[in-house]
Amino acid sequence: MLPSIRISGWEDWTRVYNDPVVWRPLIDAICVREGIGYRQLEPASANTNAVFLLDRAFVVKIYSPFWDEFDFERTLLEALGAEEEIPTPDLVASGRISDADGVAWCYLITRYCVARPFSKIRRELSDDDATSLVGQLGRIVRALHALDIGRLASAATERIWADVVGERRRVALDELTRASVLDTNIVKPLGTLLDQAIAADQPESRVVVHGDLGTDHVLCAPSRHGWKVEALIDFGDTNIGVREYEWMPLWLGCFDRDPILARAFLDAYEPDLIDDPDFPMRAVAWTLLHDFGADELTRLWRERGQQEPIESIERLQELLCPDPRMMPTA
Repeated sequence: MLPSIRISGWEDWTRVYNDPVVWRPLIDAICVREGIGYRQLEPASANTNAVFLLDRAFVVKIYSPFWDEFDFERTLLEALGAEEEIPTPDLVASGRISDADGVAWCYLITRYCVARPFSKIRRELSDDDATSLVGQLGRIVRALHALDIGRLASAATERIWADVVGERRRVALDELTRASVLDTNIVKPLGTLLDQAIAADQPESRVVVHGDLGTDHVLCAPSRHGWKVEALIDFGDTNIGVREYEWMPLWLGCFDRDPILARAFLDAYEPDLIDDPDFPMRAVAWTLLHDFGADELTRLWRERGQQEPIESIERLQELLCPDPRMMPTA
């Protein structure tokens, strides 16, 4: 019988989620069930679920009890397995397994990808290689957003999206003013901007958004023809939502606010956006409505050593999405 893994709150989870000693009995039982052997178990980095590498051949992900991600991510990975334009690790197995208390733990097993995160190779890349990779990413994201959401959208995905957007609309501006990132004088017009963005969000125009395309989730590898985006990983924050929701982690993470990389992405993703006068403000709105947009904006503001809060929407736009028409090309 498997031991109990008692998690009563977030603090309990953060103490144990990456501890191999805690999870090894459960992982061993999963591997017996799925016919997988391994010798070395090591925690993966930068995760909020319990994610472990098995001999760097497989990745096992055990989902936390605080979010309902498993069914959607499993269905999405099954669908992406048939999409050649969207590289993802192969899904090997999935299921639920119970501990001694009868608590069912959901899990996925995928093949380990030996490629490296964009963040780890950025400094060693030439400018041409970096823009090439970002252009590839633009085409991959275009294919992701073009997926037929018929088999993916459901009442559950609608509820999750509504919960995220509703919660961020309720608290994001307050969080940013309390952190002295935003001046109180622009809270009201920003609230109007967010309300307009939410009102324009119609179910028929939604797409699959990865939601966390920062540098750690874009894996790259050299090939005979130059660097290649080998895989997108970690679809735990994926939603059926608005495509501009994708912008924040790209701009603040993958591009590191480099306008040349941003322009290379947009050229590959959809060149018409470059001349769309409303795109920058939509990107600002969905940055603030992003699940961790306020945290990332606060982090950026503090890293830049800013002393005074942002006093205008125009200044905020310059920080979060400069006019693409003014972005230089490589």
